Amino acid sequence: MIGCQNLSVRFGPNMALEGVSATFAPGVLSAVVGPNGGGKTTLLRALAGLQKASTGKIVCDGPVAYLSQRPETDHRFPMCVEEYVLTGTWRRTGDARRLAREEFDRALDALTRVGLAEKRAQALEVLSGGQWQRARFARLIVEDAPIVLLDEPLTGIDVPSAELLLALLDQWRNEGRTVVTVLHDLPLVLERFAHVAVMAGRLVASGTPSSCLHGGFPSADSAIGGTHTGLSGAGGYTAFAANPGAPTPGGHR
Repeated sequence: MIGCQNLSVRFGPNMALEGVSATFAPGVLSAVVGPNGGGKTTLLRALAGLQKASTGKIVCDGPVAYLSQRPETDHRFPMCVEEYVLTGTWRRTGDARRLAREEFDRALDALTRVGLAEKRAQALEVLSGGQWQRARFARLIVEDAPIVLLDEPLTGIDVPSAELLLALLDQWRNEGRTVVTVLHDLPLVLERFAHVAVMAGRLVASGTPSSCLHGGFPSADSAIGGTHTGLSGAGGYTAFAANPGAPTPGGHR
């Protein structure tokens, strides 16, 4: 489990997040959606302990693995795919220069699961965009944290890689891990995720996707039967709370 209570984050005079209280449960695929600038990345970074809160607090019950939008390692860095994946052992070993055989076995298993076993000795720079993202997921597998936070992991990759990574999310859910993913694909959220937090500088709605997102995703001008909450026309979003006047299943208005 991971969450926050009355979380606010300010960058100078600008308030990025204001009064956000949310909980993400284990064994559930949770999505975070909202317009560009809505605080999605800031929320994940705060949950991961990478962004200091101005007010409020973070609560979690285990180690956290975080996948940023941009790779934490330059793909031109002189290391092979296996060496990169083995950097995920840092939490257990503290020193990647002295690894037990089981860590290499773990890395090979992770690379096999993402379809990169035959490329383990190749340089990072030879990987395509989809393969690079698969390698990053293999590193997460090796890290083996009970809480996984993913910031737009499917952006800009090929369909086979996206399907493989979504299958991995399903595996993590079935293992009882807490998985929180920032996404832009709202139909995908409705199809594959059980919980959603809608962000627009604050928590607009929280609960099941069907109750928090209007299935038609109309624009603000054509929205009928709901009050627009400011997501349309920003970052490709045309989502709005289905019934913003009533409490959502998560208890937020």
